[in-house]
Amino acid sequence: MKILHIADLHLGAKNSKLPKEKQDVLRDEMLENCYKLFNEQGAKFDVCLICGDLFHSKSVSMKIIENFFACVRAFGKPVIYVNGNHDEKLILSTLPENFVVLDEGKTSFETQDFVFCNAEHSQDIDLNKNNVLLLHGNIESAKDNDYVDITHFLNKGFAYIALGHVHKVKKYKKGDNIFAYSGSLFSNGFDECGDKGYIDVEINNNKVEKCEFKLLPQRNYIICEYDISKDNSNREIAEGIKKEIKNQGKSERDIVRVILKGYYEESLNKSIPLLSEALQDFFYIEFVDNSKLKIDVTKLKSETLSLKNEFISLVENAQIDGSLRQKIINIGIEALKGDDFSL
Repeated sequence: MKILHIADLHLGAKNSKLPKEKQDVLRDEMLENCYKLFNEQGAKFDVCLICGDLFHSKSVSMKIIENFFACVRAFGKPVIYVNGNHDEKLILSTLPENFVVLDEGKTSFETQDFVFCNAEHSQDIDLNKNNVLLLHGNIESAKDNDYVDITHFLNKGFAYIALGHVHKVKKYKKGDNIFAYSGSLFSNGFDECGDKGYIDVEINNNKVEKCEFKLLPQRNYIICEYDISKDNSNREIAEGIKKEIKNQGKSERDIVRVILKGYYEESLNKSIPLLSEALQDFFYIEFVDNSKLKIDVTKLKSETLSLKNEFISLVENAQIDGSLRQKIINIGIEALKGDDFSL
């Protein structure tokens, strides 16, 4: 049997930092990608497993709910779902016939000599069947409120244990036990950079013959660190950022956070608004400026009738620890230059 394993779609989640029109585009793209997943990539699968957090909250819009379940109906084959911590209080009604919810009332579902079950059913499995367990929780950290002790389910006759909750794809093998997180299907912020997709699983005779992560092409969140130390103008910085993003294999359609670092000369009139304008072709771009003004104290001390010189002399003559003294000088010179403070 060929199994499509996904989890943590968090449909309806919003990145409040993005303008509303950008949020609307991302929402519609997520729904379009759901359609492609179920009706293009999904054509080769016999069943789909969703291991929790289908919706981000119970206030998800009807448009999102109706569009998602239209994808499920079009898929036509069983879609088996267990609750996650985000949607455990969500009441689902008028579900498609092929959408199977495993909960306290229905702990297992059988098709083609395969039994798919949740944790409540895990002690009652038939070893003569192909058994697959669906779980939502953190198997690595007991400090997580949704911790799951995976050892309770190992060596119990499960061919595969499909996991949800952790948003990064992870695959495990302990003895004859194979279990995996598919990771979140979509990114919802810069804390979830990296490729997103699903796990392609194939099981025959109660044995996993394939367990592969597959990329679902979509708009990406990326973080680009860029050192401006060698740049002499905003134009050079902008071109350097474009080159660095291209080197990461990304493009203008992505959602980008640029972290500026390094030390820049006093002659550089660094301007975040000008950089934003130069990079406006990106779907969304934001800046975190960790760069610092390069201060040549020796040169400044040689200046006559200079406020900067006077300030440095005052600080150096004060009873202040060396590292703190240097930080005060840096902040003071930036202030006198008219820059934001590098606290």
